[in-house]
Amino acid sequence: MARGLLTALGVMLVCTIIPVAQFLLAPFGPFLGAYFGIRSVDTTGSTPLVAAAKFGAVVGTVSGIILVVIAVILTAVLPMPGRFVVLTWIAVAVFATYVAGMSTLGGLYRLMKVRSAALATPAEAS
Repeated sequence: MARGLLTALGVMLVCTIIPVAQFLLAPFGPFLGAYFGIRSVDTTGSTPLVAAAKFGAVVGTVSGIILVVIAVILTAVLPMPGRFVVLTWIAVAVFATYVAGMSTLGGLYRLMKVRSAALATPAEAS
């Protein structure tokens, strides 16, 4: 699970730091990260939806923790009015939820793709 989590977070980071492509890649970073990261996770014994939801929850939680640390540092260092502090924490909640949802979708897409490829017969594949 740790390897898949680090893969997902790494892909999300790469999608946000590419200078010109970040406007297109950053919103899809959690989806792409989970798509590549879930292949390192043992999903035997559970349905694709349950496995993807667990992985998405883990990625969303870790991303939320990272966002909380950043928000605490920003609110401690920068002099912000109260309404901006509230907006900062709302943004943390929204982005963590978004990352969890998109990671679940990316992992589910990967698992469904692998499952349908495994069920396909050689005659259907050609």
